[in-house]
Amino acid sequence: MEAGEFATIQELAEAVGLAERHVSRQLRLAYLAPEVLKRLTLGREASAVSLYDLCFLAGDSWPEQVERVFD
Repeated sequence: MEAGEFATIQELAEAVGLAERHVSRQLRLAYLAPEVLKRLTLGREASAVSLYDLCFLAGDSWPEQVERVFD
């Protein structure tokens, strides 16, 4: 979307063949704190948070995200 290829989430969803709601939720993951992404992808720390939960944490500040995921 940043490249301007799609003007709306609906256009993007149609292009990739997914529901608009699903695409919207997944786009929120782009706003996760770099520290959260790093710690989750390197697998050094376990977390009980689900992918669904991460989508809703993305609106929190980065320090809050780290605290809520790992504390």
